[in-house]
Amino acid sequence: MVRAKLISTAGPYLEAIIEVQGQRLCVMDEFSVSAASSPKLGEEFEFEFSPFLDESEEWEAIFSGNPEGYMGLEQIQGWRYRAFGRVVSVNPVVVDCGLFKAEGVISSSDPNLIGEPVAFLVSRLGGYAYSTY
Repeated sequence: MVRAKLISTAGPYLEAIIEVQGQRLCVMDEFSVSAASSPKLGEEFEFEFSPFLDESEEWEAIFSGNPEGYMGLEQIQGWRYRAFGRVVSVNPVVVDCGLFKAEGVISSSDPNLIGEPVAFLVSRLGGYAYSTY
């Protein structure tokens, strides 16, 4: 989880802008479904990313897309991103992208993949609020 600040929202399940570690991100608003527990504009809250991955991406593209070993996100459009990170575990494969860890980018039990830089598509970046301040 990370600390996020709600900048704007178009409503539940629509686009919202949050600020995390000084970076503004467009995400699917999965946190304001209940008006009683949703964060208010300008409010900080604990946020857990919930990336929906593009499962059609080829293995070669994933492993050749990050030769510099960059960690982070680059927005493509709306809540669609190119994520960059490193494999931190296998079986299941977990990729650390800096702001969050993604599981299921690929399937493998090969420990030689640990530390390998990767890049992959996030079709929809969403997330959940855990508590407000």
